[in-house]
Amino acid sequence: MKWKGKMKKTISIIDDHDTLLTSLALQFQSHGYKTITFACPLKALEYHSQHPADGYVIDMKMPKLTGIEFYKQLCQKLNKDKLPALFLTAVHELEEKVLKQTSIGDFVKKPFSFDILVVRLEKVISYFTPQEKSKTYKIGNLEIMPEQIIVKWFGKDIEMTKSEFALVEQLVKRPYVVNTRDYLLDICYGEDIVVVDRNIDSHIKRIRKKFREANPSIKFDRIKTHYGSGYSWHPKSLASNS
Repeated sequence: MKWKGKMKKTISIIDDHDTLLTSLALQFQSHGYKTITFACPLKALEYHSQHPADGYVIDMKMPKLTGIEFYKQLCQKLNKDKLPALFLTAVHELEEKVLKQTSIGDFVKKPFSFDILVVRLEKVISYFTPQEKSKTYKIGNLEIMPEQIIVKWFGKDIEMTKSEFALVEQLVKRPYVVNTRDYLLDICYGEDIVVVDRNIDSHIKRIRKKFREANPSIKFDRIKTHYGSGYSWHPKSLASNS
């Protein structure tokens, strides 16, 4: 276990279901985020009027204040036209129509997978984050677009979390070079967060799966495992790979 860098973003989760609050908080923390949770939207509104978060995950239906009411009132209190928010909703036809008429960034239908939720929220947050100038670059059949957090493999888009994207980008920038797990942890998490080096193994496993699912007919073996050390990217197909 290592003690790593400072968490960059704070995610506020507002939902009246305690079990879901705890589950989402733990999963966001595993991706390097700081989280704050509220079961009561009124308390969340009071707190965030003074302490804005970097992103909000808001349940659509809550007692005392609906998700949209919370969102609109917080925008007013912060004097903002819109905020980086993602809604959790069962989405009946009327609700979907209302959502599309607001300035809300996005919404996820229940039931949902966390992978989809975190990708959607990170894209919403990215719209509110000043971007440094960066250009798209291509290596073989892989295309990297840092500003959009998009990876293209043989022309197919692959949705990735910021941590997954950072890993792929780092590996691709240094082809054939072995990146140790400790080094990759620094790339993903920065400083002051407790993580284990096996977190990288889990990320790599998900990344390989996403590449393979994007183009099932094309063998993906570009990421080579170096047992006991780390991983490297090989622009050309490997004879064998774990």
